[in-house]
Amino acid sequence: MSRVCRNGVLVAGDATPGSFPAGAVFFETLALRAGLVECLDDHLARLRAGLDRAGLAAGPLAAGDLAAWRAALRLLGGREGVLRLVVGPGFEELGLRALLPSPDVFGLRSLRTVRDAPEWLPRPKSAPWANSLAAAVELRSLGEGAGVEGVQFDARGYVSEASRSSLAWVEDGVLSVPAASTGRLPGTALGQLLRCAGLPVREVEAGVPLRAEAILVLRSTLPGGAAAVSRWDDVAGRPLWSGDPAAARPLLTALAAWRAQRCVSLP
Repeated sequence: MSRVCRNGVLVAGDATPGSFPAGAVFFETLALRAGLVECLDDHLARLRAGLDRAGLAAGPLAAGDLAAWRAALRLLGGREGVLRLVVGPGFEELGLRALLPSPDVFGLRSLRTVRDAPEWLPRPKSAPWANSLAAAVELRSLGEGAGVEGVQFDARGYVSEASRSSLAWVEDGVLSVPAASTGRLPGTALGQLLRCAGLPVREVEAGVPLRAEAILVLRSTLPGGAAAVSRWDDVAGRPLWSGDPAAARPLLTALAAWRAQRCVSLP
């Protein structure tokens, strides 16, 4: 078993996806590259919103104490990887796992796993995240590789989000995102894109955006926080949409620059 930093002490633990310690309530994942983390404050703000709603106190990591973060990373002994902060009653646990290569361009595959209803809105990132894990299992069962994200729809058939990422698309010069009512997470990278895109924004309850000019997947652990989409297939693998990934380049460039200005060094 690997090691995690629990309440400032190095102990046996497991930070792999889908494995959560007993009592886990909320979690956040961030990419650590060369000792730098982008937009740490956005993750911690979302985490604390959940803690406040649940009546739980924030520990030093959740509170953003950089000295505590640096001390934990010294114990974990890494400058590169995926950081996962898990919190529950009386504990916070930081783990570090390998940061796998990410594709520059993604495909999308519609899934049958319906997006579950959130505990409240805006949706918290709550452990054990069973619905998203079920979607990931379904995607693997379809034989898709790391370059394909599975898309979940809500019970009404509206696009919600991907199993590991948020979604956004451009249509008629407007940046569209699934409405919060679809059960999507208020993704940190998605929120950043909305602030820096320079386009009108529309939250929509809609099916597959067949007229989209560009589609993006947004995930904080991706380089720059997002990647372009080249195709979207239905549940059976039949093509629904295809597009030139280059159409997403202006948004990807703007988001990467915005995030790069908000790095925190955690040596």
